[in-house]
Amino acid sequence: MAGLSCPWTENQPLGGLMLKLKLTTTVVLLLLLSLPASVLALKVGDPFPPLSGTTLDGKEFNFNDLKGELILLKIGTTWCPTCDQQSKEIEKLRGFMIENKIKLVEIFINESKGTIRKFLGKHGHQAPDVVLTDRGKIGRALNVYIIPRVILIDKDFRVYRDADPLPSYLLKQELVNMLAGKRY
Repeated sequence: MAGLSCPWTENQPLGGLMLKLKLTTTVVLLLLLSLPASVLALKVGDPFPPLSGTTLDGKEFNFNDLKGELILLKIGTTWCPTCDQQSKEIEKLRGFMIENKIKLVEIFINESKGTIRKFLGKHGHQAPDVVLTDRGKIGRALNVYIIPRVILIDKDFRVYRDADPLPSYLLKQELVNMLAGKRY
C-alpha cells in the first residue's frame, strides 16, 4: 500500500494528510478548552435572553415568568461528576435560598426525563423549583460548551454572574451581594 495518494492533492500521501488533519483538530480543541468559561459566558449586566423550555412534566416554561425574582440557574447533565458536585454545593444553600426567595432552575442538557428523575431521586437532591430538559435550543442560546455552568439572574432580569462552578461559601457570598443589590 506504499505510495497510496490522496486524489485531490499532488504528491501528498494519504497518511500525511490524515496526520495534519488530526494535529489541526487537536490544536483547535486544546485552544477551545483553554479558554476561560467567561469568554463563552453571557455578559454581566446584560438582560437575560428570552428563553423557554420544557419541564419534566412536559409543560412549557418561559423564563420571563420569573421576572422580578432572583434566580440561580445551573446547567449540567446527570453523568458529569462536576455537575453533581455543584448540585451538592447548591444543596447546602437551599435553606438560605428558600428563606430569601431565590429560585433554583436546573437545566439538563440532552437527558431523558426518566434519567433526570432517577438522578434527582437517587442522589437525594432537593428538587429545584424548575427542572428543564434541553435538546440543544437553550444550550445554543446560552453558548453552553462547558458544564456545569452557574448563572445568577437579578430581579431586574439581568445577568449578575455567569461562570464556572463555585463552592457553597463563595456562591452564598455572590447571592448575598445580589440580594443586597450590589452591582456587578
